[in-house]
Amino acid sequence: MRLDTLVEKGMNIPKPSYDLVTLPPDITDLSGEQLAEMFTILTGWADYTASQLAQAQIAERAAQRALDFRVNKLMVEKLGSATKGDKVTLIRAQIAIDDDVVKLEDALEEKHAYRKMVEMMLSNQERDITLVSREITRRTAGGPRREYV
Repeated sequence: MRLDTLVEKGMNIPKPSYDLVTLPPDITDLSGEQLAEMFTILTGWADYTASQLAQAQIAERAAQRALDFRVNKLMVEKLGSATKGDKVTLIRAQIAIDDDVVKLEDALEEKHAYRKMVEMMLSNQERDITLVSREITRRTAGGPRREYV
């Protein structure tokens, strides 16, 4: 399934209209309302980032398929009839330096790097959400609030 097909089916999560927040060094200093707001903002951004990750994974897979198709097509064209040994190695080397193959490999690397960055961002957001959630739970469970002297 293509990415634009998913978007047409309403599977696109819009980017939040509010800025992403950064956790303060000590979240126990936040009021209950501030914690709830932070939790809402972090969750909205995590939802959006998760949708970006899915889109990045789809784009990366499409780039891999395009590269594989081009390499396989060149193998068939260059091999012609069955050959052995050194000729296959030579053909693989020729394919590896083909301009289209190099461009496709570069595109795949770019999409892979983007996916890894989005994964990292989502992981960071999920950790922040967990931290805020734990603080909310601690407060609702009646745990002691840290006081600094």
